Amino acid sequence: MRSLVPAAILVIACALAGAGPVLAQTRYDTPWAGVETPTAGTARSIGGAARGCIAGARALPAEGAGFQVLRRWRNRYWGHGDLLGFLERLGRQQTAAGFDPFLIGDMSQPRGGPMASGHRSHQTGIDADILFTTGPMSPASREALRDPPSMLAADGRTVDRGRFGPTQIAMLRNAATDLGVARIFVNFHLKKYLCTVLPAGKRAWLRKVRPWLGHDEHFHVRLRCPSDSPACEEQAAIPPGDGCDDTLEAWFRPPPPRDPNAPPPRPPGPPVLPAACDAILAGN
Repeated sequence: MRSLVPAAILVIACALAGAGPVLAQTRYDTPWAGVETPTAGTARSIGGAARGCIAGARALPAEGAGFQVLRRWRNRYWGHGDLLGFLERLGRQQTAAGFDPFLIGDMSQPRGGPMASGHRSHQTGIDADILFTTGPMSPASREALRDPPSMLAADGRTVDRGRFGPTQIAMLRNAATDLGVARIFVNFHLKKYLCTVLPAGKRAWLRKVRPWLGHDEHFHVRLRCPSDSPACEEQAAIPPGDGCDDTLEAWFRPPPPRDPNAPPPRPPGPPVLPAACDAILAGN
């Protein structure tokens, strides 16, 4: 589909968000993707979501109360203890509500850092992707899953109400109302739908739900920087309000005409990580 997104937003999205189906896949020749184990010691998130690393990461179990982990062969099921605690809390809420277990996609690599493909964020152990489609799935099916179903209809613009319903909205609400969550990325069409179907007095939690490209088959959760990680860089604060305003409408406006004499935009290159990450990569 042709995305009606301002050019400036598209550039920012490519730089900061985990790539989704609408974005070209990020591919790097990065040593971080080949590291199979975390460093020892206390967990520390270092740097920002798209330029950082993590020391002392912990592995999330393949499954637990209310959740299952997808594609563990990718070795992207690592995170700070705060992230594991959040996912376990969310799983307990999922079970208490009588919902099937939610499915967790990429978290971080054992020491964070840039991934060879798929994301520019997820580098500091405080990000996780959660599918809108729930389980349960057998271990073999979870490992083989490739293309989860989109919550959008075939036109790519309207919400498929047969797939995106009360369960998915409750999952988002439970995640957004967790005190540890900084923001959640969803497709901008889904954000618009939520603003439309939820009464104005019951959508304060939508403030954390931010419109983005892709993210039509999963939502991306980012936590606040952990209290034990002073070198972790917080993103700018979210503006007040529920986000059902002109900032959302900007995603639906046609981009301005491109200057035919302007050079094509350069794709973002590999991020420059904080110096402290050199020691993490070396295993110190």
